[in-house]
Amino acid sequence: MTGGKPRLEVLAPAGSMEALTAAVRCGADAVYLGQKNFSARKNSQNFDGEELREAVAYAHRCGVKIHQALNIVVFQQELEALKACIRTAVEAGVDAMIVQDWGVAALVRRFAPDMPLHASTQMAVHSPAGAKLAEELGFSRVVLARELTREEIEAIVRSTSLETEIFVHGAHCMSVSGQCYLSAALGGKSGNRGQCAQPCRLPFTAGGAGKGETGENVLSLKDMDIIPRLPEIERMGVTSVKIEGRMKRPEYVAAAVTACRQALAGEIPDLGALQAVFSRSGFTAGYFDGKRDKTMFGFRTREDVTAAAGVLGELKNLYHKERPLVPVSMELTARPGEPVSLFLSDGEHTVSAAGETAEPAGENRPADAAFAYKQLARLGSTPYFLPEGNLRAEMGGVSVRPAALNQLRREAVEKLDREREQPRGRFVDSPLPAYPAREPSGPPAFWGKFQSAAQLPQEAEGFFDRIILPAAELLRLSEAGALRLPAEKLLPVLPRFTFDESGCPGLLGRLWAAGFRALYCESGAHLALAKGTGRPFICYGGPYLNLVNPEALAEAGRLGLAGAVLSPEGKLSQLRAAARVSPIETGLYGYGRMALMALRNCPVKAQIGCKACGRQGYLTDRKGIRFPVRCGLPENDLSPDNRVSCLLNSLPLSMSDKQAELSAFSFILLDFTVETPEEAAAVVRRWRTGSPEEQYTRGLYTRGVL
Repeated sequence: MTGGKPRLEVLAPAGSMEALTAAVRCGADAVYLGQKNFSARKNSQNFDGEELREAVAYAHRCGVKIHQALNIVVFQQELEALKACIRTAVEAGVDAMIVQDWGVAALVRRFAPDMPLHASTQMAVHSPAGAKLAEELGFSRVVLARELTREEIEAIVRSTSLETEIFVHGAHCMSVSGQCYLSAALGGKSGNRGQCAQPCRLPFTAGGAGKGETGENVLSLKDMDIIPRLPEIERMGVTSVKIEGRMKRPEYVAAAVTACRQALAGEIPDLGALQAVFSRSGFTAGYFDGKRDKTMFGFRTREDVTAAAGVLGELKNLYHKERPLVPVSMELTARPGEPVSLFLSDGEHTVSAAGETAEPAGENRPADAAFAYKQLARLGSTPYFLPEGNLRAEMGGVSVRPAALNQLRREAVEKLDREREQPRGRFVDSPLPAYPAREPSGPPAFWGKFQSAAQLPQEAEGFFDRIILPAAELLRLSEAGALRLPAEKLLPVLPRFTFDESGCPGLLGRLWAAGFRALYCESGAHLALAKGTGRPFICYGGPYLNLVNPEALAEAGRLGLAGAVLSPEGKLSQLRAAARVSPIETGLYGYGRMALMALRNCPVKAQIGCKACGRQGYLTDRKGIRFPVRCGLPENDLSPDNRVSCLLNSLPLSMSDKQAELSAFSFILLDFTVETPEEAAAVVRRWRTGSPEEQYTRGLYTRGVL
């Protein structure tokens, strides 16, 4: 504490016990790690139950907290194993859980009611409204999206009572976290399941309507570094600064934590060593500074790899021995004819030890406080240190052997260790919630989502029970008297990301006045914005909420969603199972080129510019497969800051010829992105007749994800 204000927490990654030790000894205030299961970095070493208990005990002795990453999407059949994972964390003494899945958050609250919940960056919280929804979900801290500017971070910090955590160093995902499906689509390894294979680091080129293909590795960003800005970030009121890298070497962790401590001490951090141990063509502060351009892009070069060899040995010296981390106080009493006693306190725990009977000094020189301090301050192999002035000694003219004081010190330290290691939470062993099955009320309805009203073919209007269009466009058409369809059939949708929410309340108010009573929500922020109007909008969630288990769907209903499209990242059998017991309506993504990435720094714009793109941008991978890139229409974005491009799948997912297998769902979503009105009409005809697309994919519905 400094002047009554908590100091900025430095949060370090650990994929192994050596990395944990490096983080602790170099001055981390907290460390985040994962168990073997249910962690978003399954390819790191991670910790089994016994290793977790050892790690937490060591960290707690050193005054360091442990945050466990439980930040993946979980299927229904995994919930019993999830419960066991939560129990292991509680019994080990974990200090907080980092969570993505709404259902996982609910189950942590159920089984570990004392456990603080941190909303993972995988939840893509990017605005004050997103933080508000996290608060409603029971989170005490929110880890903000990495794509935010300084001003956007500050706006969220000012708006919320939650603790806030931001990344300050490490790898940038190309996509907004939690919104990347590229690895799953290409190889069945989902980032939302902790299995990302990083296909974005492979060669891709960019092209558009006015320019051929150019660039290399155009989906690879340099690593973030804003460590020199830590004093500024501390003044902003951020609670915790996070270093990315649970798959990185201990030397990297040591260098990053050391740099953070240097910056917070007002020193110039040693970024040279940090860049040598790992970087991708250097570092960038582009998102924090709002400079989203080509300078942010970079990839791992041969020079980057060879630079590490010269510094690894030196960096090991940063953490080769224990450091004095925890100040303690002592009280020693030594009276003639009584056992010598020692009280040891860390300010929270106090322990005592008693030794041999003190003898009168006689002809010997009486022991004094200086003599006692010399023996009792020998705490070098422990994380404790005894500041001068923290020893109160009553010696009473006695003679005490140095060995006796050493034994007292060792015994007291062992007792203090045990006290500091004790878990403080409780595990409530109750059954999983019951999920009663419900029968479908009839065949699924059909919902169509379009980029603009001009894309909607007139002959398809009668096919869809609901049509989803941009909110701003629907409002313009309504206020101009140009709506072809009744408002109750239309679902307005806000821009997928509302980094600047200033225009949203007014727009929602006008939509209500125009007769629109329902909203389609592609983020948690949309739901919070709708609720914030005080008007009873009927809200439906989109597939990018990543809902796949009945507990998450129950939470969605509690928060106010009447229905939701399930995440396409699962086998059809898994999604059907969730739909059959869902307390709210469930939809299936039945057709569309799903957005595989949400890109705040558009790679096509960075490589060739918007003019050359001509709204026909694309990326091509090393196999020659082309992926369209599209951004929203400017007039529908409400603010230039909300512009996000989407990398679309090379083929549309389609289940038009498998409709007999979709009866468990309340509705089927057909998502039109690059299709012309004529192409959209042809898709509708195939769904009417049950015939397949000429070229299509089943997505993950048959193979599932790891």
